[in-house]
Amino acid sequence: MAKLNEGVYEKYGVSYKTLTLTDGDFALTVTPEKGGMATSFTKAGDEYLWLRDKNFESTDRPRCGVPILFPNCGKPDGGMHHFNGADYPIENHGLADLLPWQVKSATDEAIELTLTPNGLTKFVYPFEFCLTMRYTLAGGKAGLALTVENKGDKAMPFSVGFHPYFAASKLENVNFDIKAATCSESAKGEQPAAPAQITLTKKDGAAESIRLLTGVKSPMVLTDSGSGHKVTVAFDEAVFGNGVLWQQNAETFVCMEPWNGWANSVNEDGKHETLAPGASKVFAWSITIE
Repeated sequence: MAKLNEGVYEKYGVSYKTLTLTDGDFALTVTPEKGGMATSFTKAGDEYLWLRDKNFESTDRPRCGVPILFPNCGKPDGGMHHFNGADYPIENHGLADLLPWQVKSATDEAIELTLTPNGLTKFVYPFEFCLTMRYTLAGGKAGLALTVENKGDKAMPFSVGFHPYFAASKLENVNFDIKAATCSESAKGEQPAAPAQITLTKKDGAAESIRLLTGVKSPMVLTDSGSGHKVTVAFDEAVFGNGVLWQQNAETFVCMEPWNGWANSVNEDGKHETLAPGASKVFAWSITIE
């Protein structure tokens, strides 16, 4: 049975309250004020997530931890969503990772956080939503479940994804065990069939590398021969049909991400989620560390 502990993160002149679930050697920490995201997942003190120095403490979009992507995954064409004949500017990966979340409940059983609209969200996303993020821990398995509710009187279009940053000794040491239908570097155009062995390698002349996957099978697994880490991301294939692998050459992380849309999906018919008024949907997945 997990145990809940409250704490404080202090660095670079800022202070955030934290909530940590521990179970034996394992500890999962959530920081509600920073996009409601998980910010640490350790085994016997060994960190499996990755925090970008100074970015986490700033007001910038967090590019570390496990950001929650809503109502879009990536940045739509022209940086705009189009709803009912009007254009709405939106940030890369949406708004949920930019805002402080409220603590709904925090017990040994689970941490639950909520996010509801404010003046900023209505300017960029004119819908009445309620997001509830639930975190659980059982040994080395962290459960992450996002419930999206439509509290308004009109249909609500959106996509959901997660952007976990996993610590890596170096990219050359990381091996992926992933099965998918297609694998490419762009969501535009025809998608080539995925190879039997999906890899993420540094590209000459580029600062980063990416793989966009469709028809992804659960689980996605990475192993790091340098650190000895093994990370398993499991999910419902009917909910998360896409996957992303991403890294930056100057940093020591790899991202292995479950998505259910692409950057422009909310603007494209049949390529996003739509909730009727009063409806809700749960997007659940898990991270297991070994």
